[in-house]
Amino acid sequence: MFSDNMKKLMRERGITGAALAKQTGFSKAAISQYINGINVPSAGRMEAIAEALQCRVEELAGSAAEPMKTSCKCAVQPLYSNRGTITPKQAAALMHKHVDYVRQGLQEGRPGFEFGSAVKTSTKWSYCIYANKFTEITGIPVDGI
Repeated sequence: MFSDNMKKLMRERGITGAALAKQTGFSKAAISQYINGINVPSAGRMEAIAEALQCRVEELAGSAAEPMKTSCKCAVQPLYSNRGTITPKQAAALMHKHVDYVRQGLQEGRPGFEFGSAVKTSTKWSYCIYANKFTEITGIPVDGI
């Protein structure tokens, strides 16, 4: 989880929330919300926090993937070239599972769900599933979607 990773990195580097706010130019309230898991920063803000903490964005987000420009607005992008994204509903249909099974797996970061990500905004969850990574992990081709 982002907030846990952020707290750990701050502790390791001896950086307080106030110091991080000063370094990034974000408000203390915004930093506090990120630390407490109330909000997750945008990709741009996450990059600024990573720079201030002298770490990679993936360390904050908890992914081994490298960021890259794609049409998806997720904070962490796949290492693989973008062949498109699919919705949780499409993934569930391909897996012959209920859509809530896929959403819950992404939210909890369960093993086997590394094909995408789920980010909690202030009012709802946002999902991003990479078609090529989905096929790689599940063995289910996404052709035709």
